[in-house]
Amino acid sequence: MCLWSKSIALGLIMAGIVSCQTPETLAPIQEDARQIKLPDVPVPVSAPDAEVVTLGLGTENQEQWEHFLNQLIVRNVTSPDLYPVRPSAKNNNGKSVIVVPGGGYAFVSVENEGFPVAQRLAEEGYTAFVLKYRTRETPRSPSEFLDQMAKQFANLGKQDRKPYHPAIEDLGTAIRYVSESCPEYDCTSGKVSLIGFSAGGMSVMKALENGASGTFIDKAALIYPPMSQSIESDLTIPIFLAIASDDPLFEQGGFSLPKVLSEMAGSLEFHLYSRGGHGFGTLRKGTTSAAWLEQYILWLAADN
Repeated sequence: MCLWSKSIALGLIMAGIVSCQTPETLAPIQEDARQIKLPDVPVPVSAPDAEVVTLGLGTENQEQWEHFLNQLIVRNVTSPDLYPVRPSAKNNNGKSVIVVPGGGYAFVSVENEGFPVAQRLAEEGYTAFVLKYRTRETPRSPSEFLDQMAKQFANLGKQDRKPYHPAIEDLGTAIRYVSESCPEYDCTSGKVSLIGFSAGGMSVMKALENGASGTFIDKAALIYPPMSQSIESDLTIPIFLAIASDDPLFEQGGFSLPKVLSEMAGSLEFHLYSRGGHGFGTLRKGTTSAAWLEQYILWLAADN
């Protein structure tokens, strides 16, 4: 039985990210907001025991790992890290992908949009790197953080999202690191693919604008990014874009981003799902948006 706080349910329901289920059985969003409520507070946990590469930026780390909305997140990140997830030696295809989770720059959604994606990529032979980037400061109190997130998500799709430049800088550093260090991971140097979710998608868009000296971005995937914004640069690489039509970000921007990408990218694969809300990631099941990861895997392996 879930513990609930009824007063802030509606805002996050409208953002399409809440379900009272464990990650293994995460159900589609119920339409009646009165039936959906939020856990009282996030639950603090320890950082996962995983291989980690410190990128050497930021200040003394003050990060908080927590279970929030039935998923693992990390917030108040002041020092960025990369988590390599390696394929088996037999299965290694020599290609690398940087996974950039979302979280509105308030947290990094490492479970819903991070480690499971990297693990699936590794199963297909890719060396995947989950980026834990610097985030905006949030209240250290879990209950105050929950209140702040309710307000933030209630405004989703009502105003343009603003990039957080430290997170974008961290992605640039990660791109350079992966490109230069790939031989240590048995993947090709000077060449990397990117996949970003929500705010992480915005970071990928900015990285494509900024370029990365000496690095060739092979392909880029944008999963429910801000749809009212564009990429102010000429693109020649293949782009994968996926979002649900009931996502407030799609309701805000509509087809403006795919239209721009179809005109400028080397090629565009665009998936618009009828349902899924915002943040469907890898945990939410029950709608066709759950197929996005396998469709992305097929696209990534194809000659676009």
